Amino acid sequence: MCMAAAAAWWAAAGTAAKTSVAATAVSAAASGAAMYQQAQGQKAMHGYQAQVAANNAKVAEWQAQDAQRRGEQEAREARRRGAQIAGRQRSTMAARGLDLAYGNPADILDDTAYFSMVDQQTARANAAKEAWGHRTQKGYLLGEAAAQRQAGRNVRPGMQAGLTLLGGAAQVADRWYSYS
Repeated sequence: MCMAAAAAWWAAAGTAAKTSVAATAVSAAASGAAMYQQAQGQKAMHGYQAQVAANNAKVAEWQAQDAQRRGEQEAREARRRGAQIAGRQRSTMAARGLDLAYGNPADILDDTAYFSMVDQQTARANAAKEAWGHRTQKGYLLGEAAAQRQAGRNVRPGMQAGLTLLGGAAQVADRWYSYS
């Protein structure tokens, strides 16, 4: 339909037809604007969620580092306790006149050193397991952040608004031709 024919139709059309076509056009424009705003909100939400996940990944790494520091501190404490026990054992056995290099006294001191070493290794192993758990969580969170960033890039506000406007234009045309 050319512009002259459209102008002629508009002049000849009744108020109900004009109102129906105009209302459909306004509704289509409003829907397009609303779709644009909605898509902008989705894009912003994905960006926000990506940043939250990235921040949580940093916290998970800090927790892993803290677990390792605590494990080392606990291992030092286990070594200190073992040294204290061994010192008391040596002084007690020496006060009784026992030879610390042979027999039961030497075995007792060896056992004390062994269990102190086991306690130290247990503290380090437990800390390593806890740190591994935090780093696993960090990896998950970094993946989530990347997925949210990609989802945000996939949101196209202009395209979604354009498609909505195109659908609205089809409705306007349908109304127009139904009154023609």
